[in-house]
Amino acid sequence: MTERSGSVKVPGGKLVRVTLAAGARLDGDFFADGDARAIIGAIESVIADAAHELDPTFADCAPADAVDADAAARAVQTWYRRTVRRIDDVLGDRLIGANADAIALATLHAAAGGSPAARAFEERHMARVRRSWQAAQHRPTPSPLRITDAEIRARWAALRPHVVVDRPRMPEEQMALEPRWARQVADGGREPTVRIWQWAAPAVVCGRYQSIEDEVNVAEARARGVHIVRRGTGGGAMFIEPADTITYSLYAPLGFADGLDAVQTYQLCDAWLLEALAACGVRACYAGLNDIAAVHVDADGSAHVGGKIGGAAQMRVPARGGGPGCLLHHVTLAYAIDAAAMGDVLIVDPEKMSDKAVKSARRRVEPMTAQTTMTRDAVVATMARVATSFGS
Repeated sequence: MTERSGSVKVPGGKLVRVTLAAGARLDGDFFADGDARAIIGAIESVIADAAHELDPTFADCAPADAVDADAAARAVQTWYRRTVRRIDDVLGDRLIGANADAIALATLHAAAGGSPAARAFEERHMARVRRSWQAAQHRPTPSPLRITDAEIRARWAALRPHVVVDRPRMPEEQMALEPRWARQVADGGREPTVRIWQWAAPAVVCGRYQSIEDEVNVAEARARGVHIVRRGTGGGAMFIEPADTITYSLYAPLGFADGLDAVQTYQLCDAWLLEALAACGVRACYAGLNDIAAVHVDADGSAHVGGKIGGAAQMRVPARGGGPGCLLHHVTLAYAIDAAAMGDVLIVDPEKMSDKAVKSARRRVEPMTAQTTMTRDAVVATMARVATSFGS
């Protein structure tokens, strides 16, 4: 069977991609609550079966009259509703940034995107979804704080992490170090730690659930000496150039975020970072679930979200042997950017930009240097100082 793929961007959420060949593969820049390999495997089984049901129904149908067209449209809708229910039964709330609707539509696009009935259904459906989303957005404003400043500072005061400005490490070593330090904290063998990375080589870091071939121009990356690695957390691909990038990790006991939902946990983990950026002259805010974005203030004092400065991802390492478990949270920030190099190395699915006001991935990134003249080393030193004292 020829490999076919379809992708759908959840408005305000993440990209999901379904690839059909002998079976089905689901990937994307979504996140997961815990280890999602089993849940993704179960979803792949559902969508493989759904794709087989879809083909004989109308995939090769080119209706010649309105009666046939109506019948085909009804068949699409019936298939879609049934598939969404099946995926929902398996999915629950385990994937963050993805939903059954998007997965079913991506399956439809992969299996029968060229058929008139499928194309018409998808266009109508997504137009309704995007109109609703865009009507609610207008000019995006910073995400509201979902946890009080007092609670944030109290939790950080209790955490009192050790702050490390690390030595330069190769991308492969960085990826190996993350789960090792997280496991040490989880087992009680390492104190809570904030590690500010130093990169020894350029890299593309892909999310756990992404397809590297769909995200990276592998030949171009190799020609440029860019290492391609995969991290253990979800989210999207990040382009790393050592002088232009600042990455940090927080390794905290699971109790640090006890009782908080996903949004509150991201805000808790990155609150100190917003304070550090402000100390560097960089106005920044939470945007969506996991992004850090620039803030622009209009003449009337109103604030709106600018370009993306960085993105966060996290995972939980379960406790064992009486240890506290570990929340691993890491953020990669654009200090500066070589937009041309990023554009040459990364592959950006046009669907991913479908709900963005700015349609260029290059223009969506707004590095720190757009707001500050501080050197990268000075920014890192400020981050280390704020992380050490935050909450005290």
